Amino acid sequence: MQEVCIEKGIPIPTQGRGLYKRLADNMEVGDSVLFTDDLGAFGNQRWADVRATSLIQRLKAMGMKGSKRLMNSGTPRQVRVWRTE
Repeated sequence: MQEVCIEKGIPIPTQGRGLYKRLADNMEVGDSVLFTDDLGAFGNQRWADVRATSLIQRLKAMGMKGSKRLMNSGTPRQVRVWRTE
């Protein structure tokens, strides 16, 4: 059996930055991002609105404001997010 040792003084590494955090960091007022549903091999997956909402929430968490609009309600569905403040 392998012996387990207690180690002291090892710092906790920072977590990686997520996609929406990177997007929010790089957006300036007036910039926008277009999310399109993935209609790949697994059928009709409507994720554009979920991704847009996640970006809006990240912007708010960072003290910024955003707005989203449905650009294409057909197939594939498209949602655009703007940074407004």
